[in-house]
Amino acid sequence: MIRETVGHLRDLPRYRQILATLARYGYQDVVAALRLEGIVRPLERAALGEAATGLDRPRRLRLICEELGPTFVKLGQVLSTRRDLLPESYTNELAALRDDVRPFPSEQAEAILVEEYGRPLSACFADFDPAPIAAASISQVHRATLRDGRAVALKVRRPDIPKLVAADLDILKNLAQLAERHLPALAVYRPMALVREFERTIKREMDFSVELRTIRRCQSQFAGDPTAHIPFVVEEFSTPRVLAMEFIGGVRVDDLEGLRALGVDPAEVAGRGAEILIKQIFQYGFFHADPHPGNLRVLPGGVVAPLDYGMFGQLDLRTRERIADLLIALMAQDVDGVLKALDDLDVRGEDVDGAELRRDVGELVQTYCDLSLESIDLSVLLGELVALVRRHRLLIPPDLVLLIRSLVTIEGTGRALDPKFDIAARLKPRLQKLAMRRFSPSRLLRQATAAAQDVQRIATLLPDLLSHSLESIKRGELNVKFDLQGFERLVKQLTRAANTLAVGIVIAGLLVSSSLIYRGGATSLAQAGYGLGVALSLWLIWNMSRGG
Repeated sequence: MIRETVGHLRDLPRYRQILATLARYGYQDVVAALRLEGIVRPLERAALGEAATGLDRPRRLRLICEELGPTFVKLGQVLSTRRDLLPESYTNELAALRDDVRPFPSEQAEAILVEEYGRPLSACFADFDPAPIAAASISQVHRATLRDGRAVALKVRRPDIPKLVAADLDILKNLAQLAERHLPALAVYRPMALVREFERTIKREMDFSVELRTIRRCQSQFAGDPTAHIPFVVEEFSTPRVLAMEFIGGVRVDDLEGLRALGVDPAEVAGRGAEILIKQIFQYGFFHADPHPGNLRVLPGGVVAPLDYGMFGQLDLRTRERIADLLIALMAQDVDGVLKALDDLDVRGEDVDGAELRRDVGELVQTYCDLSLESIDLSVLLGELVALVRRHRLLIPPDLVLLIRSLVTIEGTGRALDPKFDIAARLKPRLQKLAMRRFSPSRLLRQATAAAQDVQRIATLLPDLLSHSLESIKRGELNVKFDLQGFERLVKQLTRAANTLAVGIVIAGLLVSSSLIYRGGATSLAQAGYGLGVALSLWLIWNMSRGG
């Protein structure tokens, strides 16, 4: 029985520690619901709830995460972003999880560095400070000086952390399976899927080569941008266990006195920070998912330098367009637009009452119908949307959760710097531009070309498919039943589809030929071709929408 529940006997001591900690902090109801009371020792059962006196349930959950170590601290930090899953009282408490945990001995850090570099630290750096300047659940940071005089921060992974995390993940997967089986209220949120997503997140954070590639990618995105500074990395001294990157000084973005001492306008800093995030999200689809004040520094001249590249979200173009649709619909108080955008983003659930969901979305947007765009607090609006999603037990894709968190965080930081800060007004032009990109001639040309290639593939395969089907019919292996009801309508639909495809191919030809003519110097003729192509494209879009 224990082997079946635990999976591996080697995990039994850790199981007991986790379950005993839950019980000691007043979560014995969870242990009982999972039917795991038998694993907890009698002495531990006697201490049920001893640490829960006078503390509310969210506070106790935070203390549990802190006591159980790095994996659970990181899990709590991830859950603090999931207001679609947990009430605000829990997410606020979990957001306070300490990331400045006790550092591990500097001798171990030096031993890891020597092992990774294969030589003494004196041969690598002009100076190395053994005292860590920061410590987190997965790593700690030491300052060093390169031989060319540049200051660097060495992010060193904690010893044995992969082994500990791997064991904890196995246990969490088993607990998630039990939760899906015995806790119907949690099963709707698919605990196993959440644990797998957490596994992907924490494994990426433990591999510093992933963070190095992220920094490189951000450097290319902001090359030549004078308002943003991305730290350099030293690949020679970077490995999966160690990341060597530029040491960033400057002033915390929320240090108003420090900003004024730099001669920088806080309102200008708020605008620059917002533009950096908006550019990452809607232009590149690769964005900093944790832009809290501790992760943003301001350098002389008001240059914003993001820190900590371990947590990033990623959105493809199609998802970015659908997010643009959602935000535009929210700010325009468009109920149908919000519902359609949520469905397009796969924000769905089981046994959802469509009428009730529509009513609640209507009440949400009507709350803001008398407000101008400048008066809308986007963080409050998004918070209410997430609360609505949780109330109806809808599931949100993880990267969309990170996006909402980033927007809410950056708006909160911006308003602390400038009470008149308005991220909604900054978002609107970018959202409209993104929404209109789907109708650009080049986009339509690519879609028409892809459609033509699909038709060509189908046409190539069709003769063989028909031949095999006819042979099967002759041999009696395939029975065909003809139902001619609605045949006339089917013919009309096929004819309409064929005509639509033909017009699409004509449009593609017009745009390509016009481009070639334009390069040849016949500007007027090329413009006429473009005009005709755009007109046909608009007709085609109208015709397709009319046809359903």
